[in-house]
Amino acid sequence: MFRILSALALACALACAAVAQDKPKQDAPKVSGGEKDAAQKIEKAKGTEAKLQQAAAFVKKYPQSPLRGQIADALAREIAETTDPQAKGSLAQTFLEIFNLPEEAPLVTATLLNSYINTGQTQEALKLGTDWLAKHPDDISVMRNLTILAAGEAIKGNNAFVEQGRTYGKQAIAMLEADKMPAGFDAAKWADFKRESLVSLYRETGVIAFKTGDNAAALPLLEKAVEMGSTDAAVYLIVTDLNNEVYERLVKESMVASPSEKPAATQKAEAALDKVIDSYARAIAFTEGKADYAQANAALRERLAPYYKYRHKNSADGMQQLIDKYKKQ
Repeated sequence: MFRILSALALACALACAAVAQDKPKQDAPKVSGGEKDAAQKIEKAKGTEAKLQQAAAFVKKYPQSPLRGQIADALAREIAETTDPQAKGSLAQTFLEIFNLPEEAPLVTATLLNSYINTGQTQEALKLGTDWLAKHPDDISVMRNLTILAAGEAIKGNNAFVEQGRTYGKQAIAMLEADKMPAGFDAAKWADFKRESLVSLYRETGVIAFKTGDNAAALPLLEKAVEMGSTDAAVYLIVTDLNNEVYERLVKESMVASPSEKPAATQKAEAALDKVIDSYARAIAFTEGKADYAQANAALRERLAPYYKYRHKNSADGMQQLIDKYKKQ
């Protein structure tokens, strides 16, 4: 809601009071009748787009007006409150065409970035986000959102943003793990934000690594997401596959190991198998009762049984208890 003329009247009243007290304060902004009328037209216009049109006429006629900053700030706030991401981006772009001073662009940068992210304009978002982070290097939310975008593109087979996604994800994780709360952040919300962001960032960076074939980097990241309570079933399923790959590789290595190296190699493979069993149990627990994953759950149980029996003297005793343990978690 605009309060331009009210602010002007208040400034004038304060200035008059200061003169009456013989204590001169900063002079009230000198505004012509035409500027007042033009500002009033902006305030009375119906809808943000109409206000922007009136603002364009105002700035064109009164580019140096002391009311310009107040108008820009009020419009930027109104654009930020727009709920339609597509409309929000369009309005922000129009704002930038009108308010083209260097100090005015930051008023809608976060809004425009939000629009790019929510409308899938990845290239534009990453370009704008990179510029934003150059000036706001502790903005973990932006790093997280850009990482999510890059992961989404990697899932679709587009690896153009992989390096940026991994870089921003790694930086954000490091800051969160070091408990570096950004300046001005609501301390009461920090703990929840930190936990939720870490789950998301471990998931996204792990997915990026997995989709680009870097399984060695993907596995610990996705395992961390699982440990922290990821609600994405796909993460659990990927972890089972990656752990199984490690186990199968170590089995092959143990088979060709020399007699002196074989006991250690076999022990290493069996330890890897225990991780496979554990990851299968977690995945089964997580997908249990979910209709969309009924087939996957059955397949996981079928694969788990022989592994579990191999490590427990051909007995399945305790297997369901292991699954139940993760259900409780």
